[in-house]
Amino acid sequence: SGRVGCEPVEFESRPSLERLRRRRDCEDVPMDVRACAAIRAQRLPEQRVRGVTPLAILLLAFVVFQIVIRVWLRLRPQAIPFGWSWLLENPWRKSYRDPERVAEQCGIRPTDTVLEIGCGSGLFTRSLATRCAKLIAHDIEPRYVAQTKAKLSDLGSIEYLVGDVRDLGLDSVADVIVLISVLPEVPEPLLALEACKRALKPGGRIVIGEELFEPEYVTSRQIDAYARAVGLEVVGREGNAWAYLHTFALKS
Repeated sequence: SGRVGCEPVEFESRPSLERLRRRRDCEDVPMDVRACAAIRAQRLPEQRVRGVTPLAILLLAFVVFQIVIRVWLRLRPQAIPFGWSWLLENPWRKSYRDPERVAEQCGIRPTDTVLEIGCGSGLFTRSLATRCAKLIAHDIEPRYVAQTKAKLSDLGSIEYLVGDVRDLGLDSVADVIVLISVLPEVPEPLLALEACKRALKPGGRIVIGEELFEPEYVTSRQIDAYARAVGLEVVGREGNAWAYLHTFALKS
């Protein structure tokens, strides 16, 4: 019927999605824009998963860890282990808990005797000691006390004390008592505050500071409630929810 004697050839009017997937760049297939768009739509989620998932997993793991450790320490308060000076004295913490600024906010006078509860590795000890006549540096961990003593051997106005803050055994010895990131680590914070009250001289002040960075963090409202429960009242406030410093005195 006038046809050339050869096998009929079938022309594919629309490339299949499978063939387009084999192409490196779908823009090389202009004959079917809708198919190209479909491939892009399929590739985009894959690219997002490859790029975002590891970061999302790390972020989720960090959040879960923070929740677990904070709940654990709220149920079982304990002092920070010896050897964690790198965490206590890291530059980032010093950026918002500058020892000189903290000591200044405590309102220490040159004639004061200051009791620092939980001196740890001595981050704030030097700044406090250079502003008062005498400093008593206390900690429950003997190795922290020894570390601080060795670090500040050039200062002769410091007395060192090892023991549980709930059983200080001190009466009317301090004009200012400083607790920075300490009170929530004590299993019975009210007993600790009662012991601090006994160690205060008449007219003395207790300065309590907490920071969100610490796993045992409690809000300033909770600290104020502890203070009211033992007969203290707020006479000064510094900082914010991230890092605060409250000053208390005996109720008049």
